[in-house]
Amino acid sequence: MSKKTMLLALAVVSAAAFALPAGASAQEIHLTGVESFSGTFGTGSLTAKEEPVVTCGEAANQNHVTGTVNTGGTTGNITLDFTACHIVVLGITLPCHSTGATVENTIASSGVFHLITIKEKVPGILVTPVATKVECKNTQPINVAGNVIGTITSPACEGSSKNMTIKFSASGATQEHKLYTGVNYNLTSQTGTGTIKEASQVSESTTSSATEGTLDCT
Repeated sequence: MSKKTMLLALAVVSAAAFALPAGASAQEIHLTGVESFSGTFGTGSLTAKEEPVVTCGEAANQNHVTGTVNTGGTTGNITLDFTACHIVVLGITLPCHSTGATVENTIASSGVFHLITIKEKVPGILVTPVATKVECKNTQPINVAGNVIGTITSPACEGSSKNMTIKFSASGATQEHKLYTGVNYNLTSQTGTGTIKEASQVSESTTSSATEGTLDCT
């Protein structure tokens, strides 16, 4: 979902699309030594105020993330594939899928990412997924857009590893981290033609690469 993306956490876009949003150029960090990555994450969710929560993934049916890193190591492409996606309405579980998906409970999303610092020496990631339409059975479609900021919990700044752990946290529909260089970033959710509402993504992913990468936060 972009991931609803979460919701994705997200079509490969051209390098020209990797320009940072206005006001978000001062605190980039660099990932060196890595060209691509892949990984999995367990249960994830997308929440909008007064709307059913879209939940994806199960312990035995994990969601997947893949990506590439552009030259310079600050930006890249990211693709998110969510499985076992659903909402619960009046106690009834309804499957959800992105428009065009061949399986009724899968959501595919993609977009671009920028590596940033959330605060001094705390690495993070700003993900901008493409706008994604999520359809849940017998309900109006949900249009998801915007941006989402997550924390890189491992490795730390100046640390090196073949693995990276990224965590997106929220309280209800409010993402834990929204502010970057004085600008607020968040996901939005619109059910049918209704009000556009702020939305949040909760998930934690672990990715790996063939080579060891270093996070340069200086």
